[in-house]
Amino acid sequence: MDTETIIIGAGFGGAVAALRLGQAGVNTMLLERGRRWDIADPTIDATFSTFQDLDKRAEWMNSVSRTPAYEGVPIEPYVGVLEIVEAGEYKFLVGCGVGGGSHAYGGILIEPPKELWGKVFPHIEFEEMANVYFPRVIKEIGATEIPDDILNSSYYLGLKVFEEQAEKAGFPLVETTSNDMRDGRARFAMGIDWDRVREEIAGTRVGSTIGAQFWFGQNSGAKQTLDQNYLRRAEETGNVTVQTHHRTTAISEIPGGYKITADVINDSGKVLEVRELTCEKLFLAAGVLGTTELLLRAKKSGSLGRLDPAVGQGLGNDGDTFTIRTELPEKTNPHLGGPGAIVVMNYENPIYPCVMMRAPLPRFEQDYPNLDSMANFIFAMTPHRGSMELDANDKLVVNFDPDIEAQKAAIHLVQRFVDANGGVANPPSAQITGHQLGGACMGTVCDDAGRVKGHPGLYVVDGALIPGSSTCVNPALTIAGIAERCMELVLAQDFVAS
Repeated sequence: MDTETIIIGAGFGGAVAALRLGQAGVNTMLLERGRRWDIADPTIDATFSTFQDLDKRAEWMNSVSRTPAYEGVPIEPYVGVLEIVEAGEYKFLVGCGVGGGSHAYGGILIEPPKELWGKVFPHIEFEEMANVYFPRVIKEIGATEIPDDILNSSYYLGLKVFEEQAEKAGFPLVETTSNDMRDGRARFAMGIDWDRVREEIAGTRVGSTIGAQFWFGQNSGAKQTLDQNYLRRAEETGNVTVQTHHRTTAISEIPGGYKITADVINDSGKVLEVRELTCEKLFLAAGVLGTTELLLRAKKSGSLGRLDPAVGQGLGNDGDTFTIRTELPEKTNPHLGGPGAIVVMNYENPIYPCVMMRAPLPRFEQDYPNLDSMANFIFAMTPHRGSMELDANDKLVVNFDPDIEAQKAAIHLVQRFVDANGGVANPPSAQITGHQLGGACMGTVCDDAGRVKGHPGLYVVDGALIPGSSTCVNPALTIAGIAERCMELVLAQDFVAS
């Protein structure tokens, strides 16, 4: 065997697996299709693309931008931060590179509500997650709540207004997202280094967080991406090596372990060589679409002959709906500050329990020159699911229809804000999500420790394991927390003889 263990993917699941395997002394190789994104100079926009100057670093292998609201900008094929996968009316956003989706997410690490947890994860006790694994992730990333001085700055005026509007709309301040299914609002931990944000405000770092730059990475380094914590510590163990520019195309079972076939590519996507690597144990963490595609190919070819027929099923989007309110009675600076930090919990919504967060974008300065708009992401506890399959050419096909009931729940919540605060509620339009979940779900394809049924030594530790929903909150903390639990169980039970 080339190595004891291989991990495919360097996002939340893969990063957790890498650190825990490294700490356990397991010789591990991590394969990542993208590149490293080390901050070159935090005082200027030197490392990542920005919304205002979109270039090849923004997207994975596109010649013309397909980023929602920025479509059509000429770029070059490159191993960029964000892959855009289109499925009918929907666009799925997939993070790429060492750190995976942590470069493209907003730093939102919010704990799911206890009252809904068992509906999605009936075999995992919420207290186990809340007392052990969620705090473990928060500590490793160094996440904390937004400080008052930053919240009170002009850059976060929109968040301050959002909180004031929530109060007027009848959402009282509470301490936790578990609120006995009553409406409320709360602060929560963010994967943001607030001292670096203070430096952004002072002008000693480039204004990334305060300038609403988050989809394509942050040049200031304020976002605490996985390459800065989990993956750095994994490599420091001396037991984990990260191989970038390795795009895995196939996996198969062999006597005593697994074989991985990967294209080694350059920054433009040209295949330089094809590698075959072998290992005793294999951890899939290539993201929902990547992990599921590998399993579907292995199922179709027969190289993993005992996979459950439910591979590809259970695809959910966390009930994502994007809304914009305009003509508000106050200025909101909709183009500044970061997303998240404060959540409005509309658990008493008559359609679905849901939550709402602020969503700034730089282009709103031009789109709404009066600076009196408010964009929000709303997430619903929805049973709506799609699926994934392969076409005749072995290309992944994503089947996912718009979730009309989740949109109705979002409209109900938005109207409550309009009734209390004024303004105009625009109909939900953009059908996008970076919160895809499912495809190799626990309870069907895998057990609740991520073991792929029928294939000892094969594991899923990313969002593909989650059964289509993280209740009604952003899934990063849930994915990482579940991965922490998986690794603790697997290392204790499956590596005993190692």
